Amino acid sequence: MFNKQKSENDILISKLQGCPLFQDLSNSELKALLGTAHIRDYSADEKIFDDGTIGLCFYLIIKGSVKIISDNGDKAEVVREFSEGGYFSEVHLFSETPHTVSCVSGEISRLLILAKPDFDELVKMNSKLGNKVLLRFLKFFGNKLEELYRENRDLRGRQ
Repeated sequence: MFNKQKSENDILISKLQGCPLFQDLSNSELKALLGTAHIRDYSADEKIFDDGTIGLCFYLIIKGSVKIISDNGDKAEVVREFSEGGYFSEVHLFSETPHTVSCVSGEISRLLILAKPDFDELVKMNSKLGNKVLLRFLKFFGNKLEELYRENRDLRGRQ
C-alpha cells in the first residue's frame, strides 16, 4: 500500500520501548522522556567517556556499537561490547561516581543519552512518570544484586 517512512522521533520511541527499563511506559510517557534526552553521533573509535571521569549519563545505543574498556595499567582490554538496543551506565543517573572503565564507539554510532540533571528535572516536573521510571530502575538494580549474590555464593562454594 503506502510506503510510510518512520520519523526520527518514531524510531527513537521504538528504541526506548525496546529497552527493558522503559518498555512499560505509554507513548506519551516515552515522548516526555525523549524530550529530556540528547542524541549524539560518534565516529568509529571515538571516546564516549574515560575511566575516572564523573559519570552523569545513561546511554542507549540507537545505532552502532560501543566497547567497554578496562585499563589494567600495562594493557587495555575490551571487557564488554554492546550493540544496537544495548544500554549501559545505568547507575550514573542516580550517583555521581567516577567511571571505573572507559567507553569508545565500535563503529559510527548514534546514542540516546539521559543526563542526570535532566532526569532529576523530569522527576520533579512529572512525578508520576519519574516515579514509574524510578521503580523500573529499582527493580532492575534489585535483580542485578540478586545475580551478584548468587554468583558470589557460587564462587565461594568452589573454593
